Amino acid sequence: MIPGYPDEADLAAPTVDGWPLAERPGFWAAHWQEHFIGDDPGLLPRVWGVDEDVLPQRLDELYATPEWPVFRVALRDGAELAVVFRNFADDAGADYLVLPAGGRDAIGIASLEGHQTGPGLSWAELVAVAARQADRKRRAQTLLLLAPAFGDDSAGTPDAAAVLADAMRELGAVKDVEELAARAVSDEVDFWGHVPWVAGAPDLNLAPRNPDSPVALPPDQRHLVAELLAP
Repeated sequence: MIPGYPDEADLAAPTVDGWPLAERPGFWAAHWQEHFIGDDPGLLPRVWGVDEDVLPQRLDELYATPEWPVFRVALRDGAELAVVFRNFADDAGADYLVLPAGGRDAIGIASLEGHQTGPGLSWAELVAVAARQADRKRRAQTLLLLAPAFGDDSAGTPDAAAVLADAMRELGAVKDVEELAARAVSDEVDFWGHVPWVAGAPDLNLAPRNPDSPVALPPDQRHLVAELLAP
């Protein structure tokens, strides 16, 4: 179980390690099409070299199970960032959580669902979190896993696109990689697109990390998240 998640104790569900799912053909195409770039049904299967009918199978493995798949990545000082695929029948989504060390309660920084909140990561934070991982493959996996939770207009550069393209190739992308990477750092993405960051916070009222948002985290949690995600 994840401390403090979800808030309602009677809604808690058992969690399982999600990383084995990332090894299955079409996983990255399904994850990005569901949560990041969903308006071109053929692009992601083409990039990853899989048939389109594979994607629903991958999504069923994330959402149509009694357990909740969790993908954990290391932060600093013993903390982690977790992506939880929350599979309530009437309230499915992906939650991005910072897990402080010492068993303290999880801090939600983004949710991808019908009533999304975010973005949760700047481009610099995304790259920095990936760089902390143990090997080249896990660094690439972390970039692609967390990319749907980032939204930062400073990322719209050829250098940023090249970083994502390299990660996609590391994980088996075969075609139109530059096209997809360019779209990922442009504003052609789902949920919130890419927004300015002001004083270390996304300038959007959907974002828990924005102190002026109606869904703002308490100041102590915002400061801890910023510290743990700092490049």
